Amino acid sequence: MKNIFNITLLTIAIILLSLDNANGGVVNTKHNMSTAGPGTIKATSEPEVCVFCHIPHSAQTGTPLWNRSMPASSYTMYNSDYMRRMNYPTPASLGNTVGTPGTLSRQCLSCHDGTVAAGSVYLVRGTLLGGTQIAMSGVNPDGTMLSSAAGYVGTDLRGHHPVGIEYNHTVTKNFGSGTRGIELLVTPGAAIKLYTYSGKQYVECSSCHDPHTETKKFLRYSAGGSHGANVYGTCTSCHDKANWATGAHATVTNSYTDATVNAAYETSTVSSLGCVNCHKPHNGEGKPYLLRKVEENTCFQGAGSGTTSTVPCHGTGGAKDIQTSLQRMYSHPTDLISGQHSNLDVLYGTGVVSDGGGAITWNTNKHAECTDCHNPHQAKAGSHIDPPDGVNTMYPSAPTNLISKSGPLRGAIGVEPTWPATGWTQPTSFTTLESATYEYQVCLKCHSQWALGSSATPVSSQTITKTGEPATDQAWEFNPKNKSAHPIVMSHEAMKIYGGNAAKNPAAEGRYADSLTSAYLKTPWSNNPGNNTMYCSDCHGADEQTSDPRGPHGSSYKYMLKGRGNYWPYKPNGQLWGIDDTTVDNPDLFCQNCHRTEAVQVHVFKSDRTRFNNMLCVNCHAGIPHGSKISRLMAYAVMPHPYNFNGNAKMKGFRALGAANYVTTNRGKGNHWTNDTTTCSCHGTAVGGAYDVYP
Repeated sequence: MKNIFNITLLTIAIILLSLDNANGGVVNTKHNMSTAGPGTIKATSEPEVCVFCHIPHSAQTGTPLWNRSMPASSYTMYNSDYMRRMNYPTPASLGNTVGTPGTLSRQCLSCHDGTVAAGSVYLVRGTLLGGTQIAMSGVNPDGTMLSSAAGYVGTDLRGHHPVGIEYNHTVTKNFGSGTRGIELLVTPGAAIKLYTYSGKQYVECSSCHDPHTETKKFLRYSAGGSHGANVYGTCTSCHDKANWATGAHATVTNSYTDATVNAAYETSTVSSLGCVNCHKPHNGEGKPYLLRKVEENTCFQGAGSGTTSTVPCHGTGGAKDIQTSLQRMYSHPTDLISGQHSNLDVLYGTGVVSDGGGAITWNTNKHAECTDCHNPHQAKAGSHIDPPDGVNTMYPSAPTNLISKSGPLRGAIGVEPTWPATGWTQPTSFTTLESATYEYQVCLKCHSQWALGSSATPVSSQTITKTGEPATDQAWEFNPKNKSAHPIVMSHEAMKIYGGNAAKNPAAEGRYADSLTSAYLKTPWSNNPGNNTMYCSDCHGADEQTSDPRGPHGSSYKYMLKGRGNYWPYKPNGQLWGIDDTTVDNPDLFCQNCHRTEAVQVHVFKSDRTRFNNMLCVNCHAGIPHGSKISRLMAYAVMPHPYNFNGNAKMKGFRALGAANYVTTNRGKGNHWTNDTTTCSCHGTAVGGAYDVYP
């Protein structure tokens, strides 16, 4: 009997030894906590290697042949708005009995949560330890793991990859248009080990880590050639992000010069690190989502630990420095507001009851995080307007509003308004879009009733964070039923068809004015005039487009106006632009970035133009020239500020050239009248009648 017992022990030893050799050996890892172990947590006198976890007989709760005390900890489990809103099954706790989800992970936490002493085992060579424990070094006085130790997890699991959680690739979420999947592979890569309980598969600590393997961090995936590549490969063994393979973070080869990155990951390029650039599977500062830093700081810092100038990311001095732009006077408040963004918050706009997480509405959760406009897993490398036109770098060579022509916006979520049947009316119904098609759909998530709330005029009750000025409803302003609007939603010719005003009736809804001709426009807008669309960011963007990343991140110029000219409606000296400024090429005038105002006859009067010397641009045009109920972006005196711009609008009526009852004997390119003949010497009476109607 004794010989049989010895043979059995020898057989077990040979099997364990063969497994140990095949996997590189636990002997050479930190899980060897014997006196000969290579780690800092080790026994002061115990020579056995396996005893800290396993025992061949009389095993405790746990598997296989478990020898440790199981922690009785109550854990704060990982969860997120994203998982909840996707209706993904999340665990309330970790199991306590063999065969239940989370029990295997609880076994790992018997050391790593810091509540059970590292030397707290059941049996050592047949001796029941009872209330004693194996004496250890590198631990707290009570034998538990130091909170400063690299392997310390604690009982708050919100900053760690979820464990004891079901692996379910079938979960989807329907948007108003489009469906988003949970983006998991049907079957994980061969290196990953799932555990089956009651017919369902689950993720445990040992799904990614093999505690007996001599690899850095005990990763099961080891085919990457570097630790960074192995972490990256571990993530992509399960996670299958749409368009990731052609996105910027998978393809850009810029390198970190921060030496700590290469020291930690044995590689230093963005593409070789992949997921690691932004995420940490354990102990990330940005909870949830395993982000390295809190919110935008992840985008600024990446995997680096030094200054942002040493990382190829979006911090000050980085490869694409957006942080500097965001710190300018006129910018999105990305760096000013924290803790308000929640994933899929676009689903919770005005009138939609929140599920307890954050919403997109300004009055409850005003914010502007990087991921509100960008999908970091899909965004492509390059610039917003690649390729630029041949004259400057401000505009695309072929004007458009399509996101398919703008790599950095690929995959962004948006909304599409249900456009009212009447112009200059607030859209109050929206379709949420899993992936926006047009840039304006991304912008209108926040700059419309969906986020601003309902209002009696386009001027909302919400204010711009940095300036305190009222925010206007841009879906209202760009309503394609308006008499005029910049072609953000559709081209001018398309607006004429959409508006249905073929009779060119100023009293009816819809655009009727003819499109501007090439003579009045600059490149690239002079090509195919009337049939072009445009981005919101063709007008709003960084200070200049060579050293700054393109896009409306931030600017030193009011309204984030971009281009050669950055000033409207004020000049650099603080005075309002006037008619004299439009008759010559003026490098500061914003409108002249696209419009040849010096060629427009209404600005170059044919008769006694001295009567118009004191006219201001805002005597006629809307202070915010997004759109208007009046043709040619005109504003009436009865409109609210900022459209009448502090009461500077003088007109009482206007109709554009081409109206059915246009009076050709009157001078100019439109018939208009005002009762202010002192400041604006136009028609003093309603000549001809039938003007564009307001309200």
